[in-house]
Amino acid sequence: MTDAGRTELRSRYGQRAVLNLESLVQYCEVIARITAEAENARGLADTSVQWAAEMGLIRIGETVNRLPAELLRAYPAQPWRVIVAMRNMAAHQYDDLDPERLWRTLTRDVPSLCKYVEDILAGCA
Repeated sequence: MTDAGRTELRSRYGQRAVLNLESLVQYCEVIARITAEAENARGLADTSVQWAAEMGLIRIGETVNRLPAELLRAYPAQPWRVIVAMRNMAAHQYDDLDPERLWRTLTRDVPSLCKYVEDILAGCA
């Protein structure tokens, strides 16, 4: 993102929003590394891998929850409420998480979120 673009985002939504968007990208990148190591949903059978992935989803959901509502309305191409709901499930109903669904979220939805947030930060969304 250019300095002018960053300034625009900061002036609209505040420095905290920009920092949270940057954090989202970082969390998505960590999840990408976790999924690359796990290779497939069976890799989530390793408790440490599953817990790490779930913690990544919790961090993503917490960070989305901190974004200003006006920013979320301005960028509606992601299911922001669903992201927060997934965080709640990972945090409170972790025994109910289906490994196949979790794998789809990690390998399809998280990369899509990452790209979208990168586009927001670049002024392209």
